Amino acid sequence: MRILHTSDWHLGRSFYGADLLPAQRRFADHLVATVEREGIGAVIVAGDVYDRAVPGHDAMELYDATVTRLLAAGAQLIVTSGNHDSFMRLGVGRRQLDAAGLHLRTRLSDIERPVVLADGAIAAYGIPYLEPGLVCERFGTARTHTAVLAAAMDRIREHRARHHPDAALLVAAHAFVAGAVASESERPIEIGGVGAAAASVFAGTDYAALGHLHRPQSVAPGVRYAGSPVPLSFGEAQTGKEYVLLDVAEAPGQRDRRVRESALPLPPFESVATVRGTLAEVIAQADECADALVSAELTDEARVPGALARLRAAFPRLVRFDWVRLAAPQAPVEPAPGAAAVPTDAEVFDDFVRTVAQRSPSPGEQRRFAAALDAALREDA
Repeated sequence: MRILHTSDWHLGRSFYGADLLPAQRRFADHLVATVEREGIGAVIVAGDVYDRAVPGHDAMELYDATVTRLLAAGAQLIVTSGNHDSFMRLGVGRRQLDAAGLHLRTRLSDIERPVVLADGAIAAYGIPYLEPGLVCERFGTARTHTAVLAAAMDRIREHRARHHPDAALLVAAHAFVAGAVASESERPIEIGGVGAAAASVFAGTDYAALGHLHRPQSVAPGVRYAGSPVPLSFGEAQTGKEYVLLDVAEAPGQRDRRVRESALPLPPFESVATVRGTLAEVIAQADECADALVSAELTDEARVPGALARLRAAFPRLVRFDWVRLAAPQAPVEPAPGAAAVPTDAEVFDDFVRTVAQRSPSPGEQRRFAAALDAALREDA
């Protein structure tokens, strides 16, 4: 049987204010076409179907239409809730929808409800996102991601041993696993490593289909992130997007080779680009980024008046720009002998300009600051 591992659709997400729904519709079309072309029997969505707990109407409509098309194409769906989803809303009707081939796993009670595929040759379990503070007492564990995820896996292994001992064991989970590389677009669920679960919690599985991190990556043999299908940050533009295609052998007795993984590269459903240089150098690259969502990083030594207007004229889809100083920062100025311990307002202003602009303020800037400060003090008085 062939299974497609996806995750982190984040339907309804915006990209620095730009609507990503058109790109997500292109992804949905590609997903349906892939299922039809590759003969996919099941699609896994390992959490974060939506970007918000209360998704917008357009995002819900896209999800509904995509599920309908995938079911019509002959694929079953195994969907877990992520930290962005409302497990209550996403899981509405989950028991009734099993009969239609849509398997929603959003509650603790769903952990021991596997989706049995290929006439019993595969047992696919779904673990919803587990917030330790909400579930640790019910599990009787410490309040950590590793502890609650390990408890969930203990239940799955025990259930599998009793009911499906010869089946290939697949698990879908939404978590941050230690050793993986995060992106700037994920909502943090770990602080100082406390939220990072060890990959060893998935020991004994034939494949662990992970969600939460948006870069596709393998963190251990058979433990893998599919990543988001659409880039959600500029940093992700450096990493190709993919589905993970699983070919699962049906014959028992081949446990060490039951699942064969391969990556199916995705086309860029949305083009994003970071352009760095002086204002003139950046604008000269406009033709290369005509269709992209653009982040402009300007390295001019001084701020150029009207830079934003010129950038917007050159890049119709500019969504972010910043001034980046490439020169090494100057060493802090040592106070003169006998100087007051508390700097004056003028000294604070001088230091600010040196830090931001990496130069001393001009006489004109000093006069304007003094006049503004004097006006503010008179108004306050």
